[in-house]
Amino acid sequence: HPNKATMKVLLLFIAISSSLLCEAVSAFATNHSRRHRQLSLSSVFGSDGAAKKESASSMMMTSSLADEYAIRTQSDRPNELCWDFIPINNFAEKQNNNAGVGTLALKALDSCGHHMAQQERDTMITHSLQCEWSKSSANVWSINVGRTTNETDDGNDFPRELDCVLSRIMVQYALSKITTTNPDSEEEAQKGDDAILLHVTLPLPEGLGCQQISLSHENCDDCVRHLFTPLNSEYAQMELVDMVNSNGEVLGSLPRPYVHTFNILHRGIGMIVTNKSIFDTNSNDTGGKSSTPDVYVHQRTSTKRVFPSLYDMFVGGVSTSGEDATWTAAREVAEELGLKRALRVLEQGGDNTSLDSPLSNELFQCTICTSYNRCVVSMFAYTCDTSSETIKWQEEEVAWGGWVPYDVVEVAGKLSIDRLKEKGVWPGTGEDDNEDERVTNDESEAKMKELKSKYNIDEQQEQPWESWDFVPDGLLVWVAWLKWVEGNA
Repeated sequence: HPNKATMKVLLLFIAISSSLLCEAVSAFATNHSRRHRQLSLSSVFGSDGAAKKESASSMMMTSSLADEYAIRTQSDRPNELCWDFIPINNFAEKQNNNAGVGTLALKALDSCGHHMAQQERDTMITHSLQCEWSKSSANVWSINVGRTTNETDDGNDFPRELDCVLSRIMVQYALSKITTTNPDSEEEAQKGDDAILLHVTLPLPEGLGCQQISLSHENCDDCVRHLFTPLNSEYAQMELVDMVNSNGEVLGSLPRPYVHTFNILHRGIGMIVTNKSIFDTNSNDTGGKSSTPDVYVHQRTSTKRVFPSLYDMFVGGVSTSGEDATWTAAREVAEELGLKRALRVLEQGGDNTSLDSPLSNELFQCTICTSYNRCVVSMFAYTCDTSSETIKWQEEEVAWGGWVPYDVVEVAGKLSIDRLKEKGVWPGTGEDDNEDERVTNDESEAKMKELKSKYNIDEQQEQPWESWDFVPDGLLVWVAWLKWVEGNA
């Protein structure tokens, strides 16, 4: 019967199609699961995406900073990574007499990476850390970190704990290579062999030690915490942040206390908060002044452990491991000033290009260095709608805060920098940073008189703005901000 024959053909077609569809779905699920697993394993770098992590991990030569050393990181051969250490003070003679500690560190960071002859750089190396990894058997890998010392340096002055910390950053590089770029690991993942067992030999405070890690049972944070537990089990459970190179690319993650202990180069954000927009903040193009806004300036409480009673014209903070800089900016301004509009936009699936977002795109990056803080800063701007938003700061953190005219902040910041220079404690330097010449006493007095008249500022005010001392870190970012505004970044 024609209808019955047609029905048989149709049923056969449906059966074949269903089989093929099931195979396709199964293949998609397998590939998706494998990709998800590999992204999870590769996320030991803690950056925002696998492609970015791989870009950072593939750099042939970069540089970073830790303690009193500039670090040259290079991977000339597969399955090997080398970190060379050069004392930052070795670069002092190459700087002018006005160079501050921050400028010296930046010079070392720049020279250690590329802008120095290989032979000259090699003679300055005091010691090195080498990380090698190899496959022992099916799904079993060995990672070894060792140290070599220059013949002219006995290595006694190098902090043993710093060796231990940085070797665990190097191990994370090896883990990323094993799980993302090694053909054997990829083939094993395709077969569904999840468990990759690692035998890691690396420095401990009392000598060398071995740790065993099963990657199939650990996510990104757990893996990092497992590595650091033998050093300090309390630190290992604290917030993780990213160590970065001079380009701001992530080298690996570590507990935050180590960043402060050894002044390790890390990621952070800076943000200027204004009551009206004067820049094209939804573009990465440099902008110029179209009007004078007010900038929110705050004073730290006298009980703050760091920089008590000093002023700041920025909101700032450290990015947690894997946290996108935009999220850091939205989170910090919500926590510090109670301005939550940008955070709500992100939480609802929007971004900072939305018309509803008061937060700009990342405007630029700058690297700031002091004797206690080294950070690659991503800069943002936040436009506060004072008709609908109210600034609320924590009383234990902020003693005073208020809107200050932009040009007043410019002069107050410049005067604060000049006072630091006069005391010999400015971390930057006028010559190398291309800063403007200092304001003379006559010019300063004339400018202050002009601004006080312009804004009807009371001469008897309790906190005269011309005497405000700003946080040095913020002033370094302010110098970079002014350069960006003028289009000289």
